[in-house]
Amino acid sequence: MAAAQPLPTPAPSPTAVPAAPKGSEDEMKMPVRRIVPYLKPVLPRFILGLVMGIVAAMFNAVWLPACKIIFAIVLPDSDGPPPLGQEFGFLGLDLNFADMLGLDPSAKIGLTGVIIAASFIPLMLLINGVLDYLNKYLLAWVGNQMLQDIRNDVFGRVLRQSPAFFGGTKAGELIQTVLNQTAVAQRNAVQYVQVMTSNPLKILVILISLFAAHPFFTFMSLFIFPLCLLPVMRLGKKVRKSGKKEEQMAGAMLTAMHESLSGIRLVKSYAREEYEVQRFVRANASMSKNAIRWQRASEMVGPIVESVASLGIAAGLVYWWAMGLKSSEFIAVVLLLTRIYPPAKELSKVNLLLQKTRYAINNVVLLLDREPDIQDVPDAKSLGRVKGEIHFENITFAYSKPNGEKLDRPALNGVDIKLAPGRFYAFVGPSGAGKSTLFSLILRFYDPDSGRVLIDGHDLRSVTQNSLRENIGIVSQDTFLFHDTIRENIRYGRLDATEEEIIAAAKKAHAHEFIMQIEGGYDAVVGDAGCNLSGGQKQRLSIARAVLRNAPILLLDEATSALDTETEKIIQEAIHELSEGRTVIAIAHRLSTILQADQIIVMKEGQVESSGTHNELLKKSELYQKLAALQFSE
Repeated sequence: MAAAQPLPTPAPSPTAVPAAPKGSEDEMKMPVRRIVPYLKPVLPRFILGLVMGIVAAMFNAVWLPACKIIFAIVLPDSDGPPPLGQEFGFLGLDLNFADMLGLDPSAKIGLTGVIIAASFIPLMLLINGVLDYLNKYLLAWVGNQMLQDIRNDVFGRVLRQSPAFFGGTKAGELIQTVLNQTAVAQRNAVQYVQVMTSNPLKILVILISLFAAHPFFTFMSLFIFPLCLLPVMRLGKKVRKSGKKEEQMAGAMLTAMHESLSGIRLVKSYAREEYEVQRFVRANASMSKNAIRWQRASEMVGPIVESVASLGIAAGLVYWWAMGLKSSEFIAVVLLLTRIYPPAKELSKVNLLLQKTRYAINNVVLLLDREPDIQDVPDAKSLGRVKGEIHFENITFAYSKPNGEKLDRPALNGVDIKLAPGRFYAFVGPSGAGKSTLFSLILRFYDPDSGRVLIDGHDLRSVTQNSLRENIGIVSQDTFLFHDTIRENIRYGRLDATEEEIIAAAKKAHAHEFIMQIEGGYDAVVGDAGCNLSGGQKQRLSIARAVLRNAPILLLDEATSALDTETEKIIQEAIHELSEGRTVIAIAHRLSTILQADQIIVMKEGQVESSGTHNELLKKSELYQKLAALQFSE
């Protein structure tokens, strides 16, 4: 039969999307542009947070004139305390405070006046602190909302990837990206916005005030400051590798922990607890080492900036003494000058923040932008409930290498099989013959390289994946159960099932009896991956889940190969009840479980070697004869 032309499908994405070249200006622009849409739902609070930061920065404009007034009152010069009527240029305005307050201009300031004047300093700090708090709180709230949305989308994007993606990616690294790297990107991005919105304006406002009042003193105090930029920039280059390595080692640590816990029975069976502990310890030590390097570089910035600041202030002090200027003005100017260095210190760490954020945000964006290899075509139709006719039409398929190239040897080569609805089919053959690959193609985990897979005459590439899989129930050898109650594990087959339907499914799967014997019954928690249950019990819950799904196509992937004879008999009875009226396709190593199949298909090296009933194959298939001889020799 000639192969039909396949429908066009989206080109598969590569396993890894290359990052921008090192040092490229677009290296951060692309990820930032990708994340900007997450800002839109929280834009009002974001703008309000920026406004609070700007107001806090502008508030610094009142510091110098206000402090000059306060210190002129509290620290009078030798010619006596100034009268209340003394005029000060306040923000460019010539204001007479005595007239404004209705006081005697010639009055002298007493203790009460000094206390009132001095109290304005903590009041101004309080106002500035409230504004800073609102700025940081609002931006942090925005960041957390964005983190929640980004994390949800990243996890959703991960789950929508095809199996080929998971085959080449460690689960621990995915967990690291979804949980930790999203948080790193959010935390540092929020800090970056906080630093860059208010701090430059704070410095600008303070510098304008200082230069307007005493330009040469300001220059003397700040001219050394640029000298600290060079070591800070060099620290940024060194810390980039440490930040990237820290995130990589965090992924390795999560991988080690995930694998150890997932395979805890194997670990304990081989007494490999210490080996796994040491594997975790090595990854943890490497991560901590790189984290310390980054922290060391980050904490060096403060002393560098403060040391430079102290030199500038010392130089300014000498100049002030030489010029014989008033002490009250000097204290006011120095107090304002010292307010430059906290925002300057934060700005000096921006480069370190960017280096720390770059690796994390790139990984997050790579996942957000990664398209699944298998996608619905734009005009894909909902399949509806099918009869269950399946046609593998001249199928050829080869798996891919990690670099995306196809393996030379195909897993399936020219397979052409038609399965009638409502019948029982079994696939047998040695390992690597292509049996499991056929299951993957039915579920559309992969698309064939040539040929088509049709259900009820519909090319699987022309229908939505969800509607396809709603028509398929699965019972496999490796039963997976969630760390949840028995009820919820059965309900996973159909989320809107009622309590009565769940119990009916359990009864049909021969599971109700053992469930009622367990403490808690349907509310009993099965443990991680069902560790509190036996293999047969887990298998019966898997069958109950398939019963509840009530799909017209049932896939049995060696469902009884790991069970004892008695349990196998119970499972076989449950499967027999489940199979009624459905198209059943089974992969079996135990030929005793498929003797009653309507048709047995023998696979060898990706091709159909023969097909027929058990008795027919005993006569015409040499491979089947060997398989039967091995199992029925006794």
